[in-house]
Amino acid sequence: MGYSTILDILGAAVIGGILLINLLNANGNLLENESIYNHDKNLQVDLVIAATIIERDFNLLGYVANLEQVGYNQNIFYGAENTISFRSDIDNNGVIDTITYSISDTSALSNTPNPRDRLLYRRLNNDIPFVLANNITRFRLTYLDTQMNEVSPPIGLTTAVNYIRIEIRVEDPYAFDNKYSEAIWRRITVSTNNVNRI
Repeated sequence: MGYSTILDILGAAVIGGILLINLLNANGNLLENESIYNHDKNLQVDLVIAATIIERDFNLLGYVANLEQVGYNQNIFYGAENTISFRSDIDNNGVIDTITYSISDTSALSNTPNPRDRLLYRRLNNDIPFVLANNITRFRLTYLDTQMNEVSPPIGLTTAVNYIRIEIRVEDPYAFDNKYSEAIWRRITVSTNNVNRI
């Protein structure tokens, strides 16, 4: 009777240990999934806010509220792979504004574990640049002519550009299990309808 009791106790301990390990694994998976979901959700929200502002600004590239100011010069002052300066009456007040988008280097977010993240700046006229988005790992602009052929940067006042392809990628600053959550937004083409109007 004593021998079978010991076997019962050992069997219960082994079964209890297996159940406990399974419970701990399930709890770990739940925590991982919840963390990844929350990080993904935050990235998506940040990306949607930045993309909404970018899309509005680029759709207004070259726009003027006062038609007496219309001319025939190019509206992109400078365009590179990750920087652009263009003019537009962005606030519809009859005054031509200059809007600049640029990306920092990785040292701007050196306090985060992600080695690739940067800041995306938006500057209106001579104001202090505004941080439009954190944790940007890619902000790429591709310039296209009327035939959708790529135009090599740098882009200047005399370069013919009719479309701009935009790509943005954000990554979580903190990795979970050595993986960074990411979100990507691409606008295949942004037609610069007003490009030759100011």
